Amino acid sequence: MSSHNNNNNSVPFVKVVYSTVKINGKIELVPMEWYADGSVKKIEH
Repeated sequence: MSSHNNNNNSVPFVKVVYSTVKINGKIELVPMEWYADGSVKKIEH
């Protein structure tokens, strides 16, 4: 997955989806931004 910043200006943001990731033996929910073209980007805080 390519990681480009601020290149989704022409692609409408659709919604936030939650991906389950196993971290240190625990299941955590990681919020991801889902765009209309099907790309998903991890939300950076």
